Amino acid sequence: MMTTETVLTEEEQWRNLVQNFCLAAIFQGRLSYCLMSIHAVNPHILNYWLSFDLYPYLWANMVYGITIMIYTRPSLRVISPFNRMVFGILGSLMFNHSSMICYNWLSTIIPDNSYFLTFMGFLAGRIMMVHLLAFLYHIDTRTNVPGVIVLRNSTFESMYSR
Repeated sequence: MMTTETVLTEEEQWRNLVQNFCLAAIFQGRLSYCLMSIHAVNPHILNYWLSFDLYPYLWANMVYGITIMIYTRPSLRVISPFNRMVFGILGSLMFNHSSMICYNWLSTIIPDNSYFLTFMGFLAGRIMMVHLLAFLYHIDTRTNVPGVIVLRNSTFESMYSR
């Protein structure tokens, strides 16, 4: 029995490491965003199990994860890494800050019903994240980057009127 092993060059190994790191960072940011959508409107839920406030950790991971998500977009590959990082950080801060303003607004209009408020915070977070992903998809598919082909997603394609 003969086995064939694929030997990766050092450059391919580095590329795989960076790709796996970015995937992990993106999911870390999304998970933190999901938890923050609950914690921001009803901090008692997570504080019930933990003896400390998760807010600073969730905020840092949200900003970090969404920065990496924006940084790795195919449409930004044509600009310098420094500017990609700046755009990623600014985009992440704007998105996360506006989300926190939305959660604060929800807390003021639904002050007495913690279950409904928690549900609305979670729902608002999901809606904002889906629309961020749809926006990034739109930019990626409408930008012509040499050597990069973005696969079409029928779910996001349905947002275009025909």
